Amino acid sequence: MKVSLVRIGNSQGIRIPASVIKQCGFDQELELTVKNKAMIVTASDGIRRAWQELSEMENTHVAFDEKGEWEW
Repeated sequence: MKVSLVRIGNSQGIRIPASVIKQCGFDQELELTVKNKAMIVTASDGIRRAWQELSEMENTHVAFDEKGEWEW
């Protein structure tokens, strides 16, 4: 399928047909990667990996010893 670049403000983009969006399960947020001069668009998992790791760290217990040093 061929598509054309269209101007979107100071950028350019492509229009993705509704049938392709449905087949791929795309929602409002997508992951975009470039590999070997190819653009790869995939459905986003919804959570940024670093944010997920940080949220898991919030549930970690931290204890302080007598010197005021902390340990996991």
